[in-house]
Amino acid sequence: MDKRNKRIAVLIDAENISSANAKQIFDTMSTYGEVTIRQIFADWSMPQVKNWREEIANYSIIANHQFSFVSGKNTSDLSLVIQAMIILYEKDVDTFCIVSSDSDLTRLVQELRERNKEVIGMGSRPAINSFVNAFSEFIYLGEEPQVPVEVTKPEVIVHAKPQPQNHKPKHIQKPKSILEDDKLEAMREIVERLVDENGRALYSQISTEMKNKFSDFVPKNYNVKSLKYLMELLLPDLKYYEIYEQPDSSNPTTKVMSLVKKTTNRN
Repeated sequence: MDKRNKRIAVLIDAENISSANAKQIFDTMSTYGEVTIRQIFADWSMPQVKNWREEIANYSIIANHQFSFVSGKNTSDLSLVIQAMIILYEKDVDTFCIVSSDSDLTRLVQELRERNKEVIGMGSRPAINSFVNAFSEFIYLGEEPQVPVEVTKPEVIVHAKPQPQNHKPKHIQKPKSILEDDKLEAMREIVERLVDENGRALYSQISTEMKNKFSDFVPKNYNVKSLKYLMELLLPDLKYYEIYEQPDSSNPTTKVMSLVKKTTNRN
């Protein structure tokens, strides 16, 4: 289905997510389709959620109230689950966006996906892996851009005096990958297998397989706008491969992007 035709329900756990993220939430989800349902859940008598009230008006969100009768217990997530199931069976929705870092919602996400719904998650980096990987995609909110550490190049000095033989050169810092070790290892295995099988690893295939393993493998989480730019950032970690592009047979104005093994000569 065309993204422009997708109908999206955004459900926000206000007790778990800061109102400062409202713009990112709705700007991001508008790129996935039309946000037709906007609901937010909290005990609105609690002072820590009062800043959401202005954003509720700004983004035309329906506020659901649930009293917390036990101190420290988030009861609004149960209200969110109930509304999600009502929407699932009574509304015409293609994609759910669950905005929370509360792992208690893991089973809801699994149930929605079992019903053949796309489920986008949004939350903070401390969210546990079992929760994050339950989603079709998971996008981290309110983070500083993640960029690789640059190599420190040694300074070139002209006419410098010879150094003593026991002098040790300055340590050159190894570039740090933007991917965690487990993700980087998984990507290398995927690329190697695809290239061995097909002669090249299409970006689309790499992305699909990586997201099947890690739902947070999303360009937005690495401060880039598309998979093309994310792969360019990751190329130094895939030193035996290079980028290869060719015209799309169905649309000559676009390029099909892939990785191939490095060769000395390539036409």
